[in-house]
Amino acid sequence: MSTVRVLVGTRKGAFILTSTEKRKCWKVSGPHFAGWEIYHFNGSPADTDWRPVRAG
Repeated sequence: MSTVRVLVGTRKGAFILTSTEKRKCWKVSGPHFAGWEIYHFNGSPADTDWRPVRAG
């Protein structure tokens, strides 16, 4: 069974929502970069076991 991951950027930080492909129950991770306004947030399908890292 595959994993579905939704990356969400908000004014309060970045959040990662993870679920199975049936999408009945979601796990929320975050906030990452708390207090930062996140306008763009993306992941790589080549590396499915990544963690958010602040650049700069």
